[in-house]
Amino acid sequence: MRLAILLSFAVCGLAFSAAGASASTTDGPLLRVVVGSQFAFIVPESYAEAHKADIMLTIPGVMKLDGFWTPTELDVTVCDRVLRNLIQAAVKKPALLFPDLAPNPDAKAAAKSEANDQLEHERHELTDVSENYDSYARQYVGIIIAGQKLIFCNYSDGAQADPSSDYIYIHKVFVDDGTVHFLLCRFNPDAKTCANVSMIGSWPPVK
Repeated sequence: MRLAILLSFAVCGLAFSAAGASASTTDGPLLRVVVGSQFAFIVPESYAEAHKADIMLTIPGVMKLDGFWTPTELDVTVCDRVLRNLIQAAVKKPALLFPDLAPNPDAKAAAKSEANDQLEHERHELTDVSENYDSYARQYVGIIIAGQKLIFCNYSDGAQADPSSDYIYIHKVFVDDGTVHFLLCRFNPDAKTCANVSMIGSWPPVK
């Protein structure tokens, strides 16, 4: 697992209507919306509450969850755009997501070289994520941490699950053989920032 903890990234120039369309109910328990050219699925508050234990296992990082809420279609549209822009920016500068890997200017040459090699590896991974971004199944969960409403993004590729009917639990479907890839983050809809971005599994999937 590669995890970029507590990174905030604001994208300027995003303009959206203040009145987003409401999510439409699918045949299953999740709400289907269109995000860009893709279908995406919002996890309603009632579903999240009923599956709280499993959902909490999926969200990386230590936290105290206060509860859940149901994001709007506008919320997740902005969320997806900010995350896409962040990934594209991190391809050019992977230290945005992995500041702990940035070489220490006072370090010895060998340590700097190792840090640069690690960042270059992450650049390749992020390039694959960016190029395959439209391949992800998208699910969004409204979570509340320390009174702040956030959106947990659960993006997966290759999972043997139907994103329209059930939440895709990482711990139930992930195997470290290259057949499943997850992209996760927490989005702050007020600040329009992504944090706790993580990639689980490596592209490309094994065919």
